[in-house]
Amino acid sequence: MNYDIFENLLKINKTTAYRVSKETGISAATLSDWKSGRSVPKLDKMKLIAEFFGVSLEYMLTGEDTFAESEAQADAPFESGSRIAIIGEIRAGLPIITNESVLGYEYAEVDAEEYFYLRVQGDSMKNIGMIDGSLVLFHKQQYAEDGDIVACLVGGDSATVKRFRRSKKNIVLMPENPDYEPIRLTTDDFESGEARILGVACEIKIKL
Repeated sequence: MNYDIFENLLKINKTTAYRVSKETGISAATLSDWKSGRSVPKLDKMKLIAEFFGVSLEYMLTGEDTFAESEAQADAPFESGSRIAIIGEIRAGLPIITNESVLGYEYAEVDAEEYFYLRVQGDSMKNIGMIDGSLVLFHKQQYAEDGDIVACLVGGDSATVKRFRRSKKNIVLMPENPDYEPIRLTTDDFESGEARILGVACEIKIKL
């Protein structure tokens, strides 16, 4: 990989090597070694960078990819806004272990640093249109107002999407499907780290 190609991709996408390192898991020291010529990137790491920028391996090697460029031009009207990472899958039903590896990217007219997408599985929130496979855009924050739809860690390492209800010290994560039971917590659970809000939903996107 020619490091000039990498730097050009950083410039085009208005991002930094630090963010690439954070999102791909490639250490900053490794990127520095590539830049100085002390080492050459291996194929697996080049694939991670190519996926991050949405380009082909050919482009990473040569800086040219005629097919990808024409495809990108065709898709351009549908990809306006910031490129937001889909950080993992989350079940709108019973909580499952969160996988925070990047699954892909979607576009939204927001600040990319302050938002993330999660892909919903299950139907516990179907009555508000959050069906299986939906992409839900969340604003990163660790607090919520009564009635907000939140992504919430429960038990320290599992996550769920529910409507946040609070009455004094009692917290209830409410499903939007009568087939599911509410998850009952208290403010003590949030103070101890047993529960933690990851973000508040602001948009549902359904792929047809």
